[in-house]
Amino acid sequence: MGKVEKLRELAEQLKFPDYNGFPDIELYMDQVLDFLSRSKTSLRDDDRLSSAMVNNYIKADVLPRARGKKYSREHLVYLSVILRLKQVLSVKDTGYLIKADKQNKSDEEFYENFRALVETCAKELSEKALASEESLPEIAMRLAVESYMCKIASEYIIDNISIYPEAEPQKKPLKSGNPENQK
Repeated sequence: MGKVEKLRELAEQLKFPDYNGFPDIELYMDQVLDFLSRSKTSLRDDDRLSSAMVNNYIKADVLPRARGKKYSREHLVYLSVILRLKQVLSVKDTGYLIKADKQNKSDEEFYENFRALVETCAKELSEKALASEESLPEIAMRLAVESYMCKIASEYIIDNISIYPEAEPQKKPLKSGNPENQK
């Protein structure tokens, strides 16, 4: 099996549980870390969740506070999404995007939509790479550049959305020497 064809297998390794796959009992921090370590967010082992990271997400208001010292299914759902989005967005942008996307959705609906989107993107990516005539370095470079451009576009959109429907979109000037872009 070719290296590009293995992308399908790799996408399978990165799958994460459906909403009902999360415990419906509250867990202590060490149990949360253990549970989430079973779900890969990267193919590299240096992407592990730590208690300090969880505390930082709480301080940044990206994750709700624990109830006492226990974490619910809601916390696990948020952490699963945060761990994936932090690969490409800042913690601040991750929190804002989660709040904006989650509006008027239950935790389950929000999470299942996110999970389906990840699976759809993984499938499209592997099909696109399989159909490519490029060499592995060319495919990797194209994917890296596409990731960069998607990150820039995502940040631009995040800067121009509002989580409050009645509010005007947040308009931040583009960082450019062109005065037209700074209106």
